[in-house]
Amino acid sequence: MTVKEAKERLFELSGIFQERILGDPELLAFLPERFVLALMPLDEPEAMREALEGLSRARGWEGEGPLVYALFQGGELLALVLPEGRGSAILV
Repeated sequence: MTVKEAKERLFELSGIFQERILGDPELLAFLPERFVLALMPLDEPEAMREALEGLSRARGWEGEGPLVYALFQGGELLALVLPEGRGSAILV
């Protein structure tokens, strides 16, 4: 997978995340009012590397809200991991 393909894949996963939270009011209520989304495709190492490098490069997210990790596998949202002991939502 090229860097361009990895970025495109992360964009696709972002859309999947948006559809999922907009379709599930309880899930939306579980999230902090403001947050920075970190997409983590567990089974796609190149896309995962691009996501992690993007967070490292874009330190501008600090102050925008806490990081919320969206864990994906097989293109499906598996879980959300929230900051500061707020817990996680397992979505399987």
